[in-house]
Amino acid sequence: MWFGPFGDVYRHDKRMPSVVEGYVDINPLDAKALGVEDGDYVYIDADPDDRPYRGFKAGTEEYKVARLMLRARYYPGTPRGVTRTWHNMYGSTFGSVKGQETRPDGLAKSAETNYQSMYRTGSHQSATRAWLRPTQMTETLVHKTMFGQGIEKGFAADIHCPTGAPREAYVKITKAESGGMNGQGMWRPAALGYRPTYENKAMKEYLKGRFMKRKG
Repeated sequence: MWFGPFGDVYRHDKRMPSVVEGYVDINPLDAKALGVEDGDYVYIDADPDDRPYRGFKAGTEEYKVARLMLRARYYPGTPRGVTRTWHNMYGSTFGSVKGQETRPDGLAKSAETNYQSMYRTGSHQSATRAWLRPTQMTETLVHKTMFGQGIEKGFAADIHCPTGAPREAYVKITKAESGGMNGQGMWRPAALGYRPTYENKAMKEYLKGRFMKRKG
């Protein structure tokens, strides 16, 4: 699983709550082979010996909160065998999971703190672990300067300290539920024909560039 840039959220109207969620890009051919339609929710599980945390036990409340669930979105640009999601999004808590299970609007928002997660359950770290670069933790390493094109020797915090966001992991993807409202039917954008492999007639015309006309 590959993790892309920051998942920043913008809200244009302060009166309206942010309704956003984490998702995973997947090649349509891979998804169809797994029985996953565009917009379905999937569980993403990594190394069962220590993820989503060491000593987890399936069926417990802690495991339910920590296990990663994402909406799968078809993206033909994703290579076969590779999926991609975002990092630095707001992970699930006990309160946010309780909120999405009990609130009428389904928001993953804690009633006690108003904290709102971008996941129904889990987070991007449910399937990964940070990695360290021990060869870069020495004060004598010759390295490129942080800014510019110079070369220097010695300690630099952003170069020599243990750094790095969680990056990748081998994962297993299984369908959790259908992507439609209340877990029933197809995700509406796909059902309307505006998603890859579901294109309606108008969408096909648009992709051919026929929504544009050139004046003489």
